[in-house]
Amino acid sequence: MTDTQTARFVRINLSPRTSKLLGSYALVAMHGWFLIKLGLPSQSGAAEVAVGVAAITGMLASIVFFISTYGVIANAPDAALDERELAERNRAYFGAFKYLVLMTVLGGMVPEFLAKLFNFELSVGVLKNFILLMFTTALVLPGFLIAWAERDEA
Repeated sequence: MTDTQTARFVRINLSPRTSKLLGSYALVAMHGWFLIKLGLPSQSGAAEVAVGVAAITGMLASIVFFISTYGVIANAPDAALDERELAERNRAYFGAFKYLVLMTVLGGMVPEFLAKLFNFELSVGVLKNFILLMFTTALVLPGFLIAWAERDEA
């Protein structure tokens, strides 16, 4: 094995268009799951199953996206990227960071606001779901932003 072969990463090669679709699905499915689950009454039957399917497929799409072309580029070491790719990756991470900070602030402020204004407490389960949403968002968002910055060749 040569040095260049050992530096390569295992990845699923996806076109920019496919990456955009997969990343979009992962983010929409996970955010939709959280928001719909938040409003569902307990044991709501078929709706609960549909929301569960969205969560599972959203998580799987997040994992596949993470090990695909743009997920690997987002997590590649600096030495594996040229200056343009490095600048794009840093810009994508800064954008993802801003979004995750917004999620963190809202995740801290909204429950406090609900508790003070309406005397309503969110359950620990809701907060666990929110943390899962933040994790999957952090997994996908940097590569997703890189994919959207890329031009389609076709």
